[in-house]
Amino acid sequence: MSLEQRPKVSVIVPVYRVEPFIEKCADSLLRQTLDAIQFIFVDDCGGDASVDLLRGVVGRYPERNVLIVSMPQNSGVSAARARGIALATGDYLGFCDSDDWVEPTMYERLYDAAIGQNADIVACGYNEIIGRKVTKFQFDKASDDLATIMSFTHFGREYGALWNKIIRREFFLTENLHLGDGLSMWEDSCTLIPMRLRSAKTVFLSDCLYNYYVNEGSVTTRFLMRKVTDSCEAVRRLEQFFVSNGYASESKELVEFLKLNATEVLMRFPSRENIVMWRETFPEAASAIWRYPSWNVVLKFRAWLVARLPLPLAMIVVKYVRK
Repeated sequence: MSLEQRPKVSVIVPVYRVEPFIEKCADSLLRQTLDAIQFIFVDDCGGDASVDLLRGVVGRYPERNVLIVSMPQNSGVSAARARGIALATGDYLGFCDSDDWVEPTMYERLYDAAIGQNADIVACGYNEIIGRKVTKFQFDKASDDLATIMSFTHFGREYGALWNKIIRREFFLTENLHLGDGLSMWEDSCTLIPMRLRSAKTVFLSDCLYNYYVNEGSVTTRFLMRKVTDSCEAVRRLEQFFVSNGYASESKELVEFLKLNATEVLMRFPSRENIVMWRETFPEAASAIWRYPSWNVVLKFRAWLVARLPLPLAMIVVKYVRK
């Protein structure tokens, strides 16, 4: 394509410490069958050779419209994406994580569906890769109605991620409420849920065109308090949005389940401080314990006891009831 041609899609890729993955990611993007496409790689100052490797791949595709820009300092995914969005000129926006890769026809398929159906949002299924295991995630409901959006089952994964979608740029800029800004957890869902509620047309493609790589080396049992606090902040922002926009009743169960989900890791690392935090953070969510779908009966009974017993007895319960 001519570099002066208006892009149909702008794909934004934050780059941070992805030396083993960036070449495969970039090559899969630059080999896309969609002609008029813009790629914006945002270097988030990881301090490794990721950007050097990226430049090597980009050099093999001189015909492609590619920008590589750097953040002034490490700023996180939300800020890196925002920098890319500010530079994007495509009719639609797409997002890709720099340790993932896409199928060659992904953006052509998404764009053709968007134009053909005049859609604000188009999504595709994805493959989750963990070691040699590949799991397909497809849409069990191809209608993004209110019940689907407010369903805990459809909160994340294929429905809640940004990276398996394209979104009309003008719609994104108008409807982005920045609920996900600065978060390290659930930032995609915080950004997408208001847009899903306001989209005039959302289209779902069943084909799995995005490959989501789970690095087994990064899966750890190490407790990270920031993930807990960011998850809790995400729930607060979503709850405030729902209440302010007339969805308090429809979102009630979703919010209750998200409150339990945001704090359940505290039970797996049962220090006194963590159990106190679990009891005090969202005490109102205790009423949803027996309906929470992610726990079996034993874990529900444990949570019910921990929420009600005096703290010394609650500590005994979490120590001996783990599964």
